[in-house]
Amino acid sequence: MVKSAEYEARSANDASANQTDRITFFEQNGFVGPFTLGHPASLDALHQAMSEALSEPQQAAQPAQNPVLDRRIAHITSRRVYDLATETRILADVADLLGPNILFWMAETIWREPGHDGHIVKSTGQIWHVDVINAWIKGVHVSVAVTEMTMKTGCLLVIPGTHKYDADLPALEKAGECDLTDANSMLRLADRMHPENAPHQIESIEMQAGQYCFTRGGIWHGVSRNNDSRTRFGLVARFARPDIKVRDFGGNPIPCILVRGEDAYQLNLLQRPAENS
Repeated sequence: MVKSAEYEARSANDASANQTDRITFFEQNGFVGPFTLGHPASLDALHQAMSEALSEPQQAAQPAQNPVLDRRIAHITSRRVYDLATETRILADVADLLGPNILFWMAETIWREPGHDGHIVKSTGQIWHVDVINAWIKGVHVSVAVTEMTMKTGCLLVIPGTHKYDADLPALEKAGECDLTDANSMLRLADRMHPENAPHQIESIEMQAGQYCFTRGGIWHGVSRNNDSRTRFGLVARFARPDIKVRDFGGNPIPCILVRGEDAYQLNLLQRPAENS
């Protein structure tokens, strides 16, 4: 696994990185970062809340009973999740990528215990995948490291440029074109599909606690195994423009929160953030 010199150069000093270069890099590669948020009170508060929630066996077994652990709707159930995901610096970067008017439509907390095989889909055994619904909504995906995310503890792995390939990975695996549990198989598939961009490479986006990165919906990605003795904590959040209808696969509205600018379109189901957790 390698890191391109261009990626490292643009990530090393994000405070002075040129805004246009960031946007161009993001659109070309489908990811950008990491950037440093630091350790605001919202980060420590969410870390504490997740630790406390997971210390209760009953709640850990049924995370929907705890608003901090609600799958995909924690943006409307947990004030702690909302506060961290909407930190001023994060929203400023989202605005660079999406524009001044922003809807917050999905958030979930992620915890990976020691030995967890990363981002495996238990029902299929797949590791490499695309976030289809995020590609459909044309938003941006923000990953925040609540604790460190490294190759040891588990970090995001992406294949740059694949967000443009419009590939149905499960169908390709069924046809024998790839193995979604094998990173090298995914690289060979990308090379066959788009030899003009070969050789494709895997980028490991390692982050310290208090850092964050962005990915574009549709990028091929996975997460490495947690080989540490500690549980890894993270937050993922998704944002969209208000001129996009935010719907699930059944066509049902997904609750959104207007977090920046205005909504002149009135296409979506708007809610207010939770008062507390």
